[in-house]
Amino acid sequence: MLLAIDIGNTNITLGLFGTRDLAATWRISTDVGRMPDEYGLMLNELLRLRELSPDDVDEVVLCSVVPPLTPTFVNLCKAYFNAVPLVVGAGTRTGVRVLYDSSRDVGADRIADAVAALKLYGGPVIVVDVGTATVFD
Repeated sequence: MLLAIDIGNTNITLGLFGTRDLAATWRISTDVGRMPDEYGLMLNELLRLRELSPDDVDEVVLCSVVPPLTPTFVNLCKAYFNAVPLVVGAGTRTGVRVLYDSSRDVGADRIADAVAALKLYGGPVIVVDVGTATVFD
């Protein structure tokens, strides 16, 4: 299964995908003070409540707009899921051109949103992401 992690300023949203379907979703609060083991314990318990285990996770992809938490989640993915996550960011080759003065100023969540929308619905498409900030892409 694929674990998708979106680290936002307020919440961390997680989705677990089977072959093509979304099997589970969770939201936990973003806290830069938590250690990888704390997040790992939370994720392990969330999986257990759905009668799943870390062994069910084969791959991980993550995007983050909270840079201090990116290495925390990379470390927990290695330790708890034995997986090196694909970290989506401005430099990730997605097939979507970022037409912004500085592509590094575009949050990884917005890039992931655009890639997913194009894959699922084709273009042209408008994505509205209502999070800590509401953004239109």
